[in-house]
Amino acid sequence: MDLLKKIEDKLRDNGIVLFGTGFVEDKISSDLKSMPYAISIGMRYPYTIIDQIKDGPTITYFHQYRTMNANLDRCAIIAQSILLSNGYEAMYVPASQSDPKADYSGIFSHKIAAIRAGLGFIGKNNLFLSNEFGPAVRLSTILTDMELDISAERISGCNDCNECFSACPAGAIFGVMPNENYDRKEIFSPEKCSYYMSTKFKDMGRGSVCGICIGVCPYSKPNSK
Repeated sequence: MDLLKKIEDKLRDNGIVLFGTGFVEDKISSDLKSMPYAISIGMRYPYTIIDQIKDGPTITYFHQYRTMNANLDRCAIIAQSILLSNGYEAMYVPASQSDPKADYSGIFSHKIAAIRAGLGFIGKNNLFLSNEFGPAVRLSTILTDMELDISAERISGCNDCNECFSACPAGAIFGVMPNENYDRKEIFSPEKCSYYMSTKFKDMGRGSVCGICIGVCPYSKPNSK
């Protein structure tokens, strides 16, 4: 069996619904250039969980968020292990990564890997929107030196929709359409988002989740595409 297919089948048996590959050498730091390819994986939230989000996160949403991150890390390290055991270099990027000292960024953007894999696009809410499930997904990434297929990126499909802009209580979403080489600061403020979550929802997971922009996005609804 093809090695990549083996990895995909294994991960899909463990809850992964999004799986794709792409080339990311131009988007990674110099110390990771030896692994220019990425496998993008993702899990989806149930529609019911997202529909419950109104003025803030629910306990159910918070626990789904945390458990999905743990499973994504588990699946990513399975893929990493398979690649390493077959002679390739590989490193998984944790599902949840946000360092205030690094402008609320992580070591690599899962969104970049997912759009390079042709799985969706970046929306006005600065979230990755899956072609099938909108922003109601969680992502992880495995970087590797194994040569992988390269998919075409999809440009944002938000068009004239501004539901997330209107609903964001933090004023962190600016209602600007991302372009192919967008600067995050032009469309979204991670500082405003983080501050609002930590002050308004500190009783739930130390204010690490919100989800309002996911809940109002038309792409999160069944049969919306």
